[in-house]
Amino acid sequence: MIPIGDEPNEGGTPFVNYALIAANVLAWVLFQGAGGEAALEASVRRYSFVPSNPSLETAFTSMFMHGSWMHLLGNMLFLWIFGDNVESRLGRVGYLAAYLATGLLAGMAHGLSDGSSAIPSLGASGAISGVQGIYLIAFPRNNVKLLIVFYYVMRVIRVQAMWIMLFWFVMNDVLPTAFMRGGASGGGVAHWAHIGGFVSGALLCFLMRPAVRAVAPIGRPAGSSGEVWGNTRGPQRWDSGRGVGGYVDSSDVGHLSRSAPSALAGLSDSDQILALWRSGRFSDASALLATALRSNARISIPEPELLRMAGRLYEDARYDDAKAAFRTYMKDHPRAPGAAVAAYALGMIASRRDNDGHTARSYLAMAAAGHPDPASRELASRELERLRTDRIR
Repeated sequence: MIPIGDEPNEGGTPFVNYALIAANVLAWVLFQGAGGEAALEASVRRYSFVPSNPSLETAFTSMFMHGSWMHLLGNMLFLWIFGDNVESRLGRVGYLAAYLATGLLAGMAHGLSDGSSAIPSLGASGAISGVQGIYLIAFPRNNVKLLIVFYYVMRVIRVQAMWIMLFWFVMNDVLPTAFMRGGASGGGVAHWAHIGGFVSGALLCFLMRPAVRAVAPIGRPAGSSGEVWGNTRGPQRWDSGRGVGGYVDSSDVGHLSRSAPSALAGLSDSDQILALWRSGRFSDASALLATALRSNARISIPEPELLRMAGRLYEDARYDDAKAAFRTYMKDHPRAPGAAVAAYALGMIASRRDNDGHTARSYLAMAAAGHPDPASRELASRELERLRTDRIR
């Protein structure tokens, strides 16, 4: 089970992630002789972290050292897949600081687990575990693409990030640590370093969550002027606890109780959806909209709410339902300002998830020309350029 990618990806070039990968590779070549026995042994003695003789210098240098080609390539694969989204969400400076901080905390956790050990430890996996911990909190509904190899059969499957991250964490580190005896490492793996990095990354992202969530992912407009899936009339408030998908019009919020489903009895599908949405039950409203669209029911939802419901479905990683909702919006409101917003989301889904370059180009061209947010127009243009460069059909 080998990770080969994730989706959706966020915009921009992950320069810091590229630099970290390059630094690890250069350290392997220049300081470790690309695995030559003498150079490798010397680098382990000089740059590795030893719990019984700890120092800040070796805690730092050990993060860029590796024990073999496979050790290096495995770590860089995980960094390549998960680091770009984390960099996009935290920003370049924030990502670099988080990477180094979680790497140092991983070394500290390893040292505290067995302070008398004279066994040197090295590798980027503590910091990369920190990146995975951040990814778990910031992108729990992303999909991780896994290559499954069974005898002569190979297949790519997609698993929600939340589940695969927790599975790896428990199976690779928590359970081995629980049964480990007589030391901080088991089977040559510093499990406590992985645990320290993962937990510190998840905790760091959780504490920073309000700031992290304010940065718009590539699958939705950046909202530099405040809007996420488009503004609505009347006073607005951002519902950080429930309204991940957009704004709530506080003048429309009703008092529909979860304990009073009879309040919906007799209402049309459209009225039920609106009643749920305007009472703050965003997931329920979006789910009911998706069900109605799958059954080809005729839905009549006001333009602003329909756009935000489609955005909520996207953020819940329900991409097929989101596509249906965005297409319904564009069909019902082809000249509304939000049509370019819907085109942006449809283009990103087609490009990044469906690998359908032909469909993506038409939507992204519309978004690049007419999206109300300049940052989103720029992202759409970048994605169009990527499609041209990569020749995705």
